Amino acid sequence: MEKDLIKRHIKILLIIYAILGVMFFAFSYIADNLENPYHKRNIPMEITPWLK
Repeated sequence: MEKDLIKRHIKILLIIYAILGVMFFAFSYIADNLENPYHKRNIPMEITPWLK
């Protein structure tokens, strides 16, 4: 009985992580294609030298 509970929890967690992953990439794709003024900014290297 305990093994079934662990399997069910693992299955549910995998489903949650899969949904979150799909949502992340979908929102990232949507954010990349937004027009002004909602587009992603390109930050100059002079401002953020640690992001090389």
